Amino acid sequence: MTLADLAAAFRRTVPTTSRHLRRLEDEQGFPPALPGRKPKLWSRAQVEAWLRDPRHAPAGPSPAANDSALDPAFSPDAIAAASARLAGRYGASHV
Repeated sequence: MTLADLAAAFRRTVPTTSRHLRRLEDEQGFPPALPGRKPKLWSRAQVEAWLRDPRHAPAGPSPAANDSALDPAFSPDAIAAASARLAGRYGASHV
């Protein structure tokens, strides 16, 4: 895995992930980078096993997630109600 892959797995930016990798290795047993690789690469199997451990899984949804199950404002019922309010106010010609 590349640093960008790790950042996506941690749901963080690449610079933030880069700064915290050493701490993760030292304090939480994160797998080290593969030796002799430039740019650095990590074993996908080792990283995925580390992430599956409930002590290390990223907390909460991704900040970029746009999932209606995560935000009630985007549920089908809320969207239908908002659409009905707009149709009542501005007419249904835009539909």
